[in-house]
Amino acid sequence: MTFETKTPVTAAPAPTLLKPEQHHSKAAEHLELAAKSHKEVAKLITANDHTGAQAHDKVAQEHLMHAQTHAEAAKKAMPAAK
Repeated sequence: MTFETKTPVTAAPAPTLLKPEQHHSKAAEHLELAAKSHKEVAKLITANDHTGAQAHDKVAQEHLMHAQTHAEAAKKAMPAAK
């Protein structure tokens, strides 16, 4: 059985031109991708493919890092509360 491996996400600062709601949407997208990668890790471990599991775990961790970056950027871009 072959599994497609996705190209790892590279670390980059979140664009500052995005609005806070856009940063939150991007963070949510990265969290969903991380969740999918973690589910794939579980499947690969069950199939005794630990090399593939490690690769997907790395991708999941990178998506979590991007989600955190977008969450921090959203916080900085938020207007002051009235």
